[in-house]
Amino acid sequence: MKQQKINYIKKVNIYKPEFPLWAMILFKAIFITFIVCCAIVAVFSFIYIYTPVEGPSMLPTINSQCFDENNQLIDGTTTDSVYINRFAKATYGDIIVSKKDGKYVIKRLIAMGGDKIAIAPITNELIPSERTYKIFLIKAGKTDVEILQEPYLLDESSLYRTYEKFETYRSNNLNRFEKISVEGYGTLNFLSLKEDEIFYLGDNRRDSKDCSDYGPNTINNYVGRVDIIVYESKDNFSQIFLYFWHKIFG
Repeated sequence: MKQQKINYIKKVNIYKPEFPLWAMILFKAIFITFIVCCAIVAVFSFIYIYTPVEGPSMLPTINSQCFDENNQLIDGTTTDSVYINRFAKATYGDIIVSKKDGKYVIKRLIAMGGDKIAIAPITNELIPSERTYKIFLIKAGKTDVEILQEPYLLDESSLYRTYEKFETYRSNNLNRFEKISVEGYGTLNFLSLKEDEIFYLGDNRRDSKDCSDYGPNTINNYVGRVDIIVYESKDNFSQIFLYFWHKIFG
């Protein structure tokens, strides 16, 4: 029997690349970068809610370039915007967004569930509007009284308007207040927050409709924490993430 001869044929790649190696590497790098950017945008859009900020209630922190000293909108200016982290828990002093009467309100978180809060003068000028007012806070489960320091306010005397509104709310809700003696300041009227409540105020205490008007809001209406402030009128790109940078690095 004649043995069959098997021919082994070596395959030779005769294809010559149309593009040089450096171009292929560059193309792949650009493609990967594009995919990563798309993923970041998708995650960012899922976590954050974007909304413009209307009104002067958060001056000077937000919209400071849009309103004059009389809180009147300056013609031709663009208001600032914020990105709301809807998964982040807020703590004292954070800027938050909550719902009130079906609308977003952007304010400063002052107190949380179980806390007790009072607003009272710490000076004795004859004219009440010339006195300096402070916020007194007793955190949940504690007995020591803190006096809040608020460097973000336009001026301390602006708390007089907040104090007036807070006292009006107290007169209509006496059952929610208790008298507590504070060393050096006498007996103050403290509002007790329920476990599911938060208390917030606008930075512009002269012109802000907030919890000093209508009392605490429920935590169920909490939307999220403001992580990014976009200063629309500023050309410097670094200003866009100034607040976000501060939240991360202090």
